[in-house]
Amino acid sequence: MGTIYKTGKFTIRVNGFEHPPVHAHVMHSDGRAMVYLNGKIKNTGIPEPVMTEAKNWIAANTRAVILEWNTCNPKA
Repeated sequence: MGTIYKTGKFTIRVNGFEHPPVHAHVMHSDGRAMVYLNGKIKNTGIPEPVMTEAKNWIAANTRAVILEWNTCNPKA
């Protein structure tokens, strides 16, 4: 499992043995979310301002998400 970004507000990681499509997990003290590169989001409790920041980071670093996904999920 690869943490690809961490700030005082949230952590973004890519897990191994995951299901497609490519997505990242956002962890926050109030909840968790999955942000898919196709635009779909499953959020369970993360406040919208934090989600906006996390989504912006993922959008700006899509290549890093894909590289980590391919490392953690070579058969996906």
